[in-house]
Amino acid sequence: MQLLIGGRAQGKIDIAKNRYPLAKVLDEKELYHVIKIYMDKEQPESKQESGAVIWNHLHLAMKMLLENGEEPEKIWEGISSYIDLHPDSVIVCDEIGNGIVSIEREERRWREETGRLLCKIAKRAECVERVLCGLPERIK
Repeated sequence: MQLLIGGRAQGKIDIAKNRYPLAKVLDEKELYHVIKIYMDKEQPESKQESGAVIWNHLHLAMKMLLENGEEPEKIWEGISSYIDLHPDSVIVCDEIGNGIVSIEREERRWREETGRLLCKIAKRAECVERVLCGLPERIK
């Protein structure tokens, strides 16, 4: 599994699509539903699937999950289960922890929990790259 992070509109998804032109790209709404399915353990755990799947906008899917009352640890369990069955996945996520700290509690929680989630994903990833101006820099 690979993780691409960086600021908004820095070329992360273009890099992923160029590397895996045949990969299915899931947006945040599709990700929300996929993560929910794996959180609820509705997928078979014994079948490993092949082929790259690109998760675009993980940060937005995370926001929707938190807004709907899902617990971060349960979200991680769902994502971890998915990664187990889809080891060729590419996860694309904006860096949302930089900048001014929001006054709104929900916004702060979203940024903090997304950061914690990315730390867990990065530990499991074979490769982690930060993208700036369309240029990937390998950090793991």
